[in-house]
Formats: sequence, structure tokens, C-alpha cells
Amino acid sequence: MAKTKKSNGEGTISYESDRKMYRARLIAPDGKRISKRFPTKKEAMEWIAVIQADICKNVYVAPNSLRLGEWLSEYLVTYKAPKVRPKTLDRYIQTAKHIAPIAEVELQKLTAHTVQQFYNELPPMSASSKNKVHKLLKAAITKACVIDLVAKNFMQAVEAPPVPKVEVQVFTTEEIGKILQTAKTSRYYSKYYPFFLLAATTGARLGELLGLKAPNVKPNYIYIDNSLQAVRGKLTDMPPKTAAGVRKITIAPEVSKALRLASASSGPVLPFNRYVFHTRNGTPIAPRNMERIWKALLQEAGVEYKNFHVLRHTMATQLLANGVSIAEVAKRLGHSKISHTLNLYSHAVPNYDEGIPDIISKAYAL
Repeated sequence: MAKTKKSNGEGTISYESDRKMYRARLIAPDGKRISKRFPTKKEAMEWIAVIQADICKNVYVAPNSLRLGEWLSEYLVTYKAPKVRPKTLDRYIQTAKHIAPIAEVELQKLTAHTVQQFYNELPPMSASSKNKVHKLLKAAITKACVIDLVAKNFMQAVEAPPVPKVEVQVFTTEEIGKILQTAKTSRYYSKYYPFFLLAATTGARLGELLGLKAPNVKPNYIYIDNSLQAVRGKLTDMPPKTAAGVRKITIAPEVSKALRLASASSGPVLPFNRYVFHTRNGTPIAPRNMERIWKALLQEAGVEYKNFHVLRHTMATQLLANGVSIAEVAKRLGHSKISHTLNLYSHAVPNYDEGIPDIISKAYAL
């Protein structure tokens, strides 16, 4: 009698006397044979029934032994690298290194409980770093679920590490005055005065200022369309992260004058599209070197150290406190979402609500 060919999804169970186990076999939708051994026939039948149900519901995922670490590497190379800047990719890679304790766990054996325990046992690091680990894991597992590497997105059940809201640091107006006066008169740092003046009055990022080219400096504004970044030890020009990052930032006459004087200073003959701020040889200034200069300048000025980015926060809060709209501040900062600006600087928005009742009363003739 001819042997009937099994269709995809049909299963068989056989008893292996040498192992004293029941072996369940099934042909998956992709045509591959899958099997598993069980101590009882009932368990074997249940395994086949579960897989058949998944096939019927079109949620079946073929077994694989892919480990979490292997998938993270593949995810970054295939899905992230083509879309993000090299420096951003480097940050993702550094974040992925924190996942080493569970990197050898098979993707299909990973559970929400395992990940939650992993979060609880993370070594001391900032809340922000922990949150970045969570975001990377969540994005990678979500993609794995979409392309059928795992049957369920278990990250939906994982609670993100808490990130306490940190109050934005700012300099006082007196401190800004001391910093700029010291930069202007310092024996060592006066040549950087135009740089720090521009930073304090525009709120531009460090990389945007260091990447500023001479043609982008106009009489009453600077045009930001570039950022100088250190990527794997090499200084690289990069476009802003978002379209909102490409922008005009207006500057005061005294700032414009300082920039003109800086450009007119003696030095080597440089190309038209030179960096506005450069070394004596005309090469760009590395961000880490400017960070060192910044730290030394604060020490000379007698101002408590805060990182360079605090100049940006200070400018934004001053504008808001003086009645500039949140939309205009977001535009000046290059934020793609006004909500981000509001979340950062809501404390600086003037309190207008006290006058609202009078406005309503007049509008409704109460």
C-alpha cells in the first residue's frame, strides 16, 4: 500500500524504546521538519496541537537558536546603521555592551521576567544610561517580533527603569558676565572670546559652533547646517540630526563685530569655506579640546564648573523668562518638537495665569 504523504501542519508521534521517550514530528509551513521528544504521549500530542493552532492563526514562528547578542548585532547593522549617523551608531554599540549578562540567552527563550531581573541587577550607572538600554532592547525585540524571529513581544510587559526628572542647570546672569569678561581679558583664553560670546548668545550646540564655516556667518545671523563630531577618533562634518537643526540664528551687533575681528586676525591664508574657529594651522578644533579650554576658563573666572551645554540651557531660560514664545525658542534651539522645549524649560515660562480670569471676564462681559 502506498505511503500517504504528510501535509504541512500534520503531525506524527512515535515511541523510541531505547530512549523511552515519545517523539513528535511536524512539517512546518516553510516545509522544514521539526520534532521534539516528551516523556508522555499526552505531552507530545499537546505540543503538536499548540503548533497546529499557531499555524491556523498564522502566528507560528519557526524555532531558532539565535542568541540575544547575535540579534542585537544584526539589528544594529541591518536596521540602524543605514538610518543613523556614525556617532549615533557608536552610542548604540556602547549601549549594547551593557547587555552582556544576558547576551547568550536564546532569543526565543528570553522572557519579560528575565529582562526585568537583568534591569534590577545592572551595575551602577546613570538613570539615563539604563533607560537607553531599555529603549534599545525594546526596539530590537519589537523588530524581531515583526519579522517572526519571536512569537511574542515580551518587552511590552517589561517596566522601564525609572528616570527621575533632573532640573535643568543654568548659569546666573552674573556668572555669564564673569565668564565672558574673563574670556575677553584672559592672557590665555582671549582668542576664544568670540567663540564663547557666540555660544552664550545663540544657544548653539558645541559641535554646531565648531563646525561653523565662514560663508555661514552673515552680518546679523549665523546659518547652522553642519556639526563637527569626533567619530572613532576622527573629526567629521555632519548635517544636523533633524531638519529643524538647519536654521538661522540671529546675532546682536556686538557679536557680529567680535566675529569679524576674529576673522580678520593674522594667521595662515585659509580657504573661503574655512572653519570660523580653528587652530593656528587652520584645522578644526576638536570638541574634547574645547571642553578642556571651557573647564579651565571657568576655573580662571571663579565660576563653579558646569558642562558647556549649560550655556544653551541658560540662553533658552533667559529668553522664555523675558517673554519670548516657546515656539521661537524651540526654533532657535533647533528642536523638532515644541513639546521637547516645553518639557525642558517649562519652569522658565512666565506665569501668566493670574491675569487669565480678568481676560475671560472681559471677553464674556461678566
